[in-house]
Amino acid sequence: MKIKNLCLLALSLTFSWGNCADKTILSIQGVTMNQKIEHQKEKFFIGLELRTNNEECSLAMPAHKDRFFKENIVLKIPNKANGDILALYTDYEGDYTKPYSWILGCEVLSLEQVPEGLVGKIIAESKYAVFSTNGEFPQGLIAAWQDIWKSNLPRSYTSDFEVYPSDFDPQHNPEVKVYIALEENK
Repeated sequence: MKIKNLCLLALSLTFSWGNCADKTILSIQGVTMNQKIEHQKEKFFIGLELRTNNEECSLAMPAHKDRFFKENIVLKIPNKANGDILALYTDYEGDYTKPYSWILGCEVLSLEQVPEGLVGKIIAESKYAVFSTNGEFPQGLIAAWQDIWKSNLPRSYTSDFEVYPSDFDPQHNPEVKVYIALEENK
């Protein structure tokens, strides 16, 4: 990821809160979102963890994001699967109104080497509702989460994540994908 784009990603994360079967196109406040259902295989993930909730996250997440970039956590993560940065929402104590862990990091090939101060997580194989935001950032991401919270999706509250691709640029390539884990039997 280019340094400029990495810096822009760092600034934009300040606003984070946090086989195709179906496809829906949603429009919220002038922002277009595509939603589809995908089956994702198990993934390994290493990152910097923050325990928070939706009442405290607007204050806690920016400081956590700043630490992630100031300490060059991306460079400390071994065996990266690609250049994407993920924001993982996991270890929910209930639904989205309860505490959860927000972890900034990367998908990795294995969890054999988890650096001190970071955590390794397994993102379970599951069916996910995938929202692709297009349009202005961070408005598209905020609108996606507001729509998710209001939806009747059969969420499993296991691991949800946002993917910021290696070429992410909030001004020129603002697409973010939000993966919401679904209950398998729904």
